[in-house]
Amino acid sequence: MKIALVAFAMLLSFPAFARQGPSFDCARASTAVERAICEDAALGRADRDLAAAYAALGGRLNGAARDHLRQDQLRWIAARNDACAHDTDGIAVCLKNRYGARIANLRAFAEGGYPFIAELALHEAGRLGQVAWSYDIAYPRFDGASANFAAVNARFADRARKAAAEATPKADAGVDREQQWTYEQSFEVVRPSPHAVTVVTGFYGFSGGAHGYGATDCTLVDLRSGEAVGPDGVMDGAWLDEMIRLAGADLKAQFVDKPGFPEALERDNLAKLLAEPDRYCWRAGRLELIFNQYEVGPYAAGPYSVGIPLSILQPLLRSGGPLSR
Repeated sequence: MKIALVAFAMLLSFPAFARQGPSFDCARASTAVERAICEDAALGRADRDLAAAYAALGGRLNGAARDHLRQDQLRWIAARNDACAHDTDGIAVCLKNRYGARIANLRAFAEGGYPFIAELALHEAGRLGQVAWSYDIAYPRFDGASANFAAVNARFADRARKAAAEATPKADAGVDREQQWTYEQSFEVVRPSPHAVTVVTGFYGFSGGAHGYGATDCTLVDLRSGEAVGPDGVMDGAWLDEMIRLAGADLKAQFVDKPGFPEALERDNLAKLLAEPDRYCWRAGRLELIFNQYEVGPYAAGPYSVGIPLSILQPLLRSGGPLSR
């Protein structure tokens, strides 16, 4: 931890990073996490990229924003060390996943005004009878003073706590053979407009059975109101009819090469799916509709997605809404 924190502190002076290897001196690596980073060229590049992304963002901030970023990065480093050090067999995968998500978020934070989004984490591991279990959950907290984010923060925190509880085996699990239960969750911040962010949450878990389970869901947060906004808060008029038309045609074309459930394309069924706000992933210049495994096709087909350019939806966007410019 000590070397990682020293390297972190050095970021504020914006050093010239080495062209190869991580952002810290591998000759002084003393922890399992530091050694894993030094022994893996891809992790070394990721550590260097993260340091550069952090320095670039920190260099354009001051005051409360700079202090918030500093504390958030310290918290991220501590969570990284704690979670990945426990995963001795999968330490490299644990680190690569965490670095990938953190780099993407730091770069997204730099795309507009600093959004004051902190990364919180829940991670635990243990054993109950024949089950070795662990969970590693990252989720956002909005700390900005521009609005009251209490409700949206409670939503993310409650989901994280519920996922942790479900990933922890109970005394009556009834498992009669050795099993490894895992649950991993990360999030990505996307900037679809100057005053809104999309939080894209992805998770994967295994708790026995034939295969694991995973999904992606999205939450659009209006930074002006502090509220989570569904599609009816983004679009006006007959928006659901248009979503049914566009998504139905796209999925029908996808079913030619990746067969799905024909009944999923029936109007009532598609309307029910498209009324759910969590599948609307608003990105810069486009909308991505997410259909997770089993929702419109068999498990083997995997998830489906439908991309719609925002220019097509422009006539439907609410004036003054979260995606207005």
